[in-house]
Amino acid sequence: MSRAPVRVRTYSGYRGEQRPTALECEGQWMLVEEILEEAVEWDGERIWRRFRIRAGGRVLMLRRDEQGGVWFLGEEERDA
Repeated sequence: MSRAPVRVRTYSGYRGEQRPTALECEGQWMLVEEILEEAVEWDGERIWRRFRIRAGGRVLMLRRDEQGGVWFLGEEERDA
């Protein structure tokens, strides 16, 4: 699985899109079962919100470009 833009449904609180609740992966919507880790990162150009999640029995990495508002799906991890 490559880093590709992905559609994500989110819980929106006082800060807007606070955390992912579901994502579209390979044409199917999957509920986010658990957020395993959450971090904010700066890469020198952009602020990213990163979520390591469990969805569909898989462990996935989601990143959101805070300036552009675009979500990206990273490499699948081995389920721990």
